[in-house]
Amino acid sequence: MAKLMLQTDAFCLNRQGAIAELTLTRAEQLNTLQDAFWGDLSDALERVDADPTLRVLILRAEGEHFCAGMDLDFFAAVRAHGDAEPGRYREWLRRKIRYLQRPMDQIEALRIPVIAATQGACIGAGLDLVCATDLRLCSAEAFYCIHEINVAITADLGVLQRMPNLIAPAIVDDLALTGRRMPADEARGSGFVRQLVDAPQDLPAAAMQLAEQLAALSPLALAGTKTALRRNRRSEIADGLDYMTVWNAAMFVTDDIPQAIEAQRQRQAAAFQDLLP
Repeated sequence: MAKLMLQTDAFCLNRQGAIAELTLTRAEQLNTLQDAFWGDLSDALERVDADPTLRVLILRAEGEHFCAGMDLDFFAAVRAHGDAEPGRYREWLRRKIRYLQRPMDQIEALRIPVIAATQGACIGAGLDLVCATDLRLCSAEAFYCIHEINVAITADLGVLQRMPNLIAPAIVDDLALTGRRMPADEARGSGFVRQLVDAPQDLPAAAMQLAEQLAALSPLALAGTKTALRRNRRSEIADGLDYMTVWNAAMFVTDDIPQAIEAQRQRQAAAFQDLLP
């Protein structure tokens, strides 16, 4: 019997024995992520990390799609501060980006293995979350997309730093520069996911089966293995994330972003200015 540990507007955290399950619950909104989600997620992960009786965390979602990325209204709210003094706005924005990056760092740093189970769309910030996990599985109709390039944003929450450690960098280059979708069969072939599940409704059971296998292993050995696997690339990821806070704090004021978002809403192509010589 699952026991509720935490309930928010965007997700619930349950436990079943030694296994915790964090489930995105905004299915009608395609599990898009709002500002409050990130603070709530950080608090939930602190709770998981502080409980020595938990052995595995599963990250999954209700509904047809795992996550369609950031709620577009979030970007409008962030740009609303743009009337502030420019230096102070950019300093605030840099801290804001770091605040958004933190939950992915926490997922990666957890002592216990984290499994991502994805169905349907896994886009933008949803993919950032998944790239911070240890093991990934998906249903046959799932797809992954570094969508930020399609809305004139340089991805800054970790996908560009973590995904090249999970699959061939050339594939990441292709996904990041084109904004195309990577379907489930390609994700499996590339090694990004370890298992394809035919039907989305069977995905939770498949994730739970894997979690039970991991929960039966030595938690000390699992923690040590995670530490060893992450240690060699930790500083490289941290440096890349820090660079992105500076880059986007400077570049987020561009008119390209609202133009791209509006063009997407209108299903039209945006006309962007050339770079300066």
